[in-house]
Amino acid sequence: MRSTLNGLCETCVWVRRIANDRGSVFLLCRRALTDPSYPKYPRLPVLRCLGFEPVPPPPTPTEK
Repeated sequence: MRSTLNGLCETCVWVRRIANDRGSVFLLCRRALTDPSYPKYPRLPVLRCLGFEPVPPPPTPTEK
């Protein structure tokens, strides 16, 4: 289970988790790659973001 320390980024479709060799994890906003108004590595926790798009829930298994 993920923590909520990262705010909206934790559940956004645009986030990419980047880990370095020392074990640190950074959250990259992929919107920043095409739109300079978004920070590449936002200051956390992000509580409001106009570009936030939630990750869709996983599909529910169908019964047979």
